[in-house]
Amino acid sequence: MRHVIVVVGSKAQQAEPVPDLVLRGEEPVRMTTWFASTSGQEPASLLDDMGSAVARYCVAPILMYRLYSLVHNTKLWSGKRPLVLVRGRSLASRVAAYAGSWGGGDIVEVVQADVTLLAATRYLLDADGNLRLRSD
Repeated sequence: MRHVIVVVGSKAQQAEPVPDLVLRGEEPVRMTTWFASTSGQEPASLLDDMGSAVARYCVAPILMYRLYSLVHNTKLWSGKRPLVLVRGRSLASRVAAYAGSWGGGDIVEVVQADVTLLAATRYLLDADGNLRLRSD
């Protein structure tokens, strides 16, 4: 079983549908949603929706540690590198990309033609749900 951690950093991302992943060999997928907020469950205020830039940058290290711990523990528990699905280049996506990479996960970015890639991205998710290795 492969674990996928979907990162939600704003109300707009929360409203978007989660992309379908097609893994090779019909491998089962377990989806987990991680909200970029100081509360652990569905939040009232997400990182990208915070009004103050100072507040966002003060909260970011705490969120990085929490996602790092989630990814690292998921990797230890399952024995496989989890996939961390990020959308866009917002602060929450960047926090998730680096923390997930440090925790031992594979970063998957949804392909959008007008957005350049995050540095930590390993896989790209096509519109048809197939993963492909980044090659640039």
